[in-house]
Amino acid sequence: MASKLKSAEITDQEKQELSSKVFPALKNRKKHPLVRFFRLSASAVMLLLCVACATVDAPRKAVPDTSAPSDDQQNLISMTIKNGITKPDEPALFELEMPESDVSLASIYKYSKEPTVLTVSQDAIDMDYENGRLVILKKDKIESNYTKCPEIYVEGDFTGIQLSGDSVLLTGKKEALIADIGRCGTIKKFPAEGKGFYLGSAGLLEFTPRHYVFSDKFKATIYHEGDFMGYVVYGAVGSTHLLFATDSGKLALLNMRDGKFSAISSEAYRIKAIQYSADNIFVYTVDNKLIQLQPETGTGVLKKVGQMQGKDGCFFLKRSGKMFCDGYITDVDTAKKSPAQADSGLYSESMLFLKKEGVLSFVDLQEVYRQNVMLGSPALNQVCVKEGKGYFLDLDLKIKYFTAAGTEGVPEEKPASCDHVFMLKEGAVKSSDGKIIYQFAKPVNRSARAVMLKRIIGQDIYYYFEKQ
Repeated sequence: MASKLKSAEITDQEKQELSSKVFPALKNRKKHPLVRFFRLSASAVMLLLCVACATVDAPRKAVPDTSAPSDDQQNLISMTIKNGITKPDEPALFELEMPESDVSLASIYKYSKEPTVLTVSQDAIDMDYENGRLVILKKDKIESNYTKCPEIYVEGDFTGIQLSGDSVLLTGKKEALIADIGRCGTIKKFPAEGKGFYLGSAGLLEFTPRHYVFSDKFKATIYHEGDFMGYVVYGAVGSTHLLFATDSGKLALLNMRDGKFSAISSEAYRIKAIQYSADNIFVYTVDNKLIQLQPETGTGVLKKVGQMQGKDGCFFLKRSGKMFCDGYITDVDTAKKSPAQADSGLYSESMLFLKKEGVLSFVDLQEVYRQNVMLGSPALNQVCVKEGKGYFLDLDLKIKYFTAAGTEGVPEEKPASCDHVFMLKEGAVKSSDGKIIYQFAKPVNRSARAVMLKRIIGQDIYYYFEKQ
């Protein structure tokens, strides 16, 4: 639910003052006691998290337009993959063919709606997914679903993996590595101690608490770089902006084209985790609040547009504002029960991956029919009549009864004796003149050997066979 928030608009005069006072000082890399000169307003946030283009050995290069597929194209590819993975078992198709074996004719076939959980990999450390491509980080290699590059062996102690196009970034405490699944090999390894990294479609962001460099994915061309006035603890790459956050809880968006700020947060947050997804900013606070921020047009303010209360143990799913909270997949508006537990995960382009103790699973929360077979069906054709009720063993293995009016119920206990015993014939109890008294199941197919009968209990569909 969206929360109302007062936002202080930055005037043109304030912006001009900031530009004239802040940016020249940063460009010359001189320490500047700016905090003394400004009130704690929306404009003062600029002082706590300030980046400017610093002079570099190489001239600044224009950030090229990325050729990443559109969201619609990516979703189409992912949905095609998803539909193939989650193809349901169709009860209607099962009805069309009569089994012939004695084992099949003596079994019960149950179709239940279930979410899909499929194990993808073992011993996974981290994973990423984009545009139909899945990459998995293991101890000594990168695994991929790209048929031309199923694996790339690497040396080093890496704990994180990021994918953008063909480029793959591995990160660890001491070193980072860039690989290319298109070329199926490693490209470059470089020191990572004390640094943060973020790989996006527009380029690679490398930052320390006091400095950042934004370059192409292979660190060959620097687009721009600058120094921080605040102490930066988080950085990310969006489609058109870089996102930074300080240890004081301030956030700001930097236009990657001109290296200037376009929006800043009007308040500080006690940040536990941040996610920058589809140009939406999601902040999870130490008091377990999930907050969604968006830049407000014309004000230069990051405005709060949504909020949800979480709990201890919640964590973000990579590439999204969704979280895994106590067995539920949640966001600022919804919560859905997860069929699998997780200690990390990813949600991208409608694809959900959950990892628990190294076991990586693909999960689809949408329920589809799955077939289960119960070998050797119990005696289902007897009806015990007692005091006007017909008692029977149902296909879900529960004792039930029906009345003369056709209603069904579950008794507290099964009667010890029967006044009469009737036999079900083709799923029904019939009178001596052939009139149906009670319809337990309906015939849907038959052969010379047996009749296929169908019964629906709740959302479950059962099939069993009555030999001729």
